[in-house]
Amino acid sequence: MRIQRLGNPPIQARALVEPLLREYLHWATHQLEQQCGVVIEDHQALAEKHHQEFLQELPRLLGASGRLLVGLDDGEVVGVGALRPVDDTTAHIKRMYVRPEFRGDGLGRALLQRLLSEARAIGYQCVRLETAVFMTEAHGLYRSLGFHSIPMLEHSETALSGLQEHAYFMELPLTRAAAC
Repeated sequence: MRIQRLGNPPIQARALVEPLLREYLHWATHQLEQQCGVVIEDHQALAEKHHQEFLQELPRLLGASGRLLVGLDDGEVVGVGALRPVDDTTAHIKRMYVRPEFRGDGLGRALLQRLLSEARAIGYQCVRLETAVFMTEAHGLYRSLGFHSIPMLEHSETALSGLQEHAYFMELPLTRAAAC
């Protein structure tokens, strides 16, 4: 497996990641129902709402201050992770997802470590993320790299759908002197 950074034009990046991101959103909504007891009236509408949010962010993810990475297995996109600028010193890790059949081989860790390396290279002092409460393996990964829990993020994506009570919020200072 290898990791590749996607760049402009957005239409090509979108074509590569869109099927995986749609899969992720549908998987996540079903997990919220099964593991958290959330009743979702219209899976398609909820997934589409979050997908449209991603499409609006895409130019920022592909710009100089953002990143969009994919994990490839024999040319197939099987993992994704993004770094969205929040301000000059803070970035937000978004859309970390590895297809279930490819989990456990270190791809998620490799994607996250690459995103953190890129964030440092850009000059960010802090990265934040939000993750669903049922993503316990992801929580372990984040903690193993130094992330710690924080209160809900301002402009939380889960708040877009009223699901913030089913999310954890975490951050990682990227330098010893950094305060997030």
